[in-house]
Amino acid sequence: MVTALDFQLTAPILILTLGALLLLLVEVTLKSDSLRNGITAGSLVASFLAPIFFRDAYTVGQTAFGGFVYGDSFSWIANLMITGGSLAAFVLGYKSIESQKLSSKSEFYSLVLMSIVGALVLVSARELILLFVGLEIMSIALYTLSAFNLWSSRSSEAGLKYFLMGSMFSAIFLYGIALLYGLSGSLMIPDVANWVVTDGASSGVILLLALGLVLVGFAFKIGLAPFHFWVPDVYQGAPTVITAFMACVIKSAAVLVALRGLWVMFGEPTVFAQWADLLWILAALTMTVGNLIALRQKSLKRMLAYSSISHAGYMAVAMLAPGINGGAAILYYLVAYMIMTFGAFAVVMAVADTAKEGEEGDSIERFNGLGLRYPMVGVLMTIFMFSLAGLPPGFAGFIGKFYVFSAAVEANYTGLVIIGVINSAISCYYYLRVLVAMYFTKGEVSNLNVKAPAYALMVVCALFAILLGVFPGALHDMGVDAIKGINIPVGTVTK
Repeated sequence: MVTALDFQLTAPILILTLGALLLLLVEVTLKSDSLRNGITAGSLVASFLAPIFFRDAYTVGQTAFGGFVYGDSFSWIANLMITGGSLAAFVLGYKSIESQKLSSKSEFYSLVLMSIVGALVLVSARELILLFVGLEIMSIALYTLSAFNLWSSRSSEAGLKYFLMGSMFSAIFLYGIALLYGLSGSLMIPDVANWVVTDGASSGVILLLALGLVLVGFAFKIGLAPFHFWVPDVYQGAPTVITAFMACVIKSAAVLVALRGLWVMFGEPTVFAQWADLLWILAALTMTVGNLIALRQKSLKRMLAYSSISHAGYMAVAMLAPGINGGAAILYYLVAYMIMTFGAFAVVMAVADTAKEGEEGDSIERFNGLGLRYPMVGVLMTIFMFSLAGLPPGFAGFIGKFYVFSAAVEANYTGLVIIGVINSAISCYYYLRVLVAMYFTKGEVSNLNVKAPAYALMVVCALFAILLGVFPGALHDMGVDAIKGINIPVGTVTK
């Protein structure tokens, strides 16, 4: 029987679904820009406020709709992160759709809302088929959004590549789910976890195959090397606002579901030891590949794409430390990463909008002299680059890496932390290269016309990039409370 509690715990999903349907009705009836923007903004604001309003409903062990949906503290913070990040993406992009030459705006916004719905289902699913449904709702909308700029061959190429590779890895992930069902006799995540604890050792190589397929599916969505090859082309070809949305919101959803899925289903100490070595290799490879290839990039969007790969590697380091410290470190890092990445993309969009026909709007050369001609924008971009590099005054990035590496050291992964620190030092080169272009390279930036919402987003992101590092306690404590609600098998949990 459906109860009021079920609707409270799934309110963001229901609100955004209704908003997407209303947008489609607006497109075929009124065609009003103000109404379209109002429905989109209203849906996003309401979906962000709903978990706050119903905070008391999210308690340890709480579920909705017959146990198919998690309603615990982890899903609460996941809902806030996804809806909050989506609202930031809307603020960043709704004034730039014209310059991006995107038509069918209602369909565009409707697809964005449906991709958010898929992400929310993904991070809240307690049953594996529902989890896969959420993954496909999110992915199918993103395939279309990546190719939405019909005037750009790169956008069409990005959508096609993402569709072909995403479909293949979705099939791999689904086959892993099928094997888990065949082994455990259940599709419920807690039931699979219990079976792994009690009978998993007797299944031998089949469990390892299922674990490997599921891990590969998660690695593709997060962008871990060597399954990262889709990220640069898709990020560069997609409309810039969708690139920012994917780099922040979608990556966060993938990391969150991987965190819960791997720790809960495969957190039994013997099984954990079997996939931890593989994740160690993936994390080291991801950090190294992402940073080294980013050194050669001339496109800032492509550089940020490889940067996002390296940051995925840093978060994978903390996944090797199941427990309160590792989980809180990942959640803190995700929030800090979203803040500094959204801010950087806001500046990139402002500069790219000044490009003439045929020019590379996101080329690093277009930032030559930016800091001298537009000092405030230059200062904001400086904060974002320092934060992404993990250097003051971008304290949020520095503290985020400190939490991640500290959790890994406590879990006895010192060697991986050394690799991470070396990669952080390498990343300073390409982040600071942007500052060299802005302040020490001659050039004349075209008239920059930063939209007021995007400018406000830059300022807010810069303030949070500083303040979250100076006062990290509140956000870290929220992460601790969220991780306490995850049922990790006893014996794996670190401090």
